Amino acid sequence: MVVIRYVKKFFVCCLMSTFLSGIYAKAAGTVQPPFLLGERLEYQVCYSFIHAGTATMYVDEQLHKLNGHLCYKVQVKGVSSNALAVLGFKVLDTWESYLEADLSNLLRPHRCVTHLQENGYVRQEQIDFDYASNQARVEVAEGTHNMEPEVTYHPLSSVQNIKDLISGYYALRSIDATKLKPGDKLTVTVLYDQQIYKDVGILFLGRKKIETKLGKTSALVFAPLVPIEDSIFSGERPVEAYISDDANKVPLKLKVNLAVGSVEIALTDCQGLKEQIDFQKP
Repeated sequence: MVVIRYVKKFFVCCLMSTFLSGIYAKAAGTVQPPFLLGERLEYQVCYSFIHAGTATMYVDEQLHKLNGHLCYKVQVKGVSSNALAVLGFKVLDTWESYLEADLSNLLRPHRCVTHLQENGYVRQEQIDFDYASNQARVEVAEGTHNMEPEVTYHPLSSVQNIKDLISGYYALRSIDATKLKPGDKLTVTVLYDQQIYKDVGILFLGRKKIETKLGKTSALVFAPLVPIEDSIFSGERPVEAYISDDANKVPLKLKVNLAVGSVEIALTDCQGLKEQIDFQKP
């Protein structure tokens, strides 16, 4: 079914368009991350008028040591709804990223682990960033059974501040957004699906007060230019990401226009924030 094919692709595309906003965080003079250990964000995912699933972003309550570096462990999980299960589509996707906690290289990715489970298909991927040898090791195993891992290496020497999906978004939360002006075009380089995407563009559209499930609040509006080969999108600016215009820079809402239907991911709950978001109740 065509609709199911689009639904299958949209979740990764939406995550990419949100996380690909890791914009020159070092140039912003980051001092401390704008999140706390234990922070938890919950989202509802809707495909047109169908409740398609839920997504959760969680910062582990303790730091983890990886290759001699103390790291934040961030997990993103997406689960499809019963409504999609009726259509024969079941998803349980998990991403985990280990981001450096040291201020000299704050939020630099060291490892990203992906587990995608879609009906009977499973894909497992682990990216290890080795900054001493300037390369990333990517191990992938996929299939329905007896999965044989494949290992590839990607040079990092010519890439500045490379990100995975999760570290890109968390770097965005550390920039000084007061310097952004409508029309500014920003870029980021991302390692995703065994490919390095250089100079992915993100357009800053400005500031806007929006309605959320938790109340009205001010948002920064971005239009990410998602690097997808066979376009599943519709319109000149098919993707708009709304980020809270405060110290937290929490993603509030994501709107995506597809060739078949549309998708909206909206914040439904937030816990353990460093600063409370100013939601205005009706």
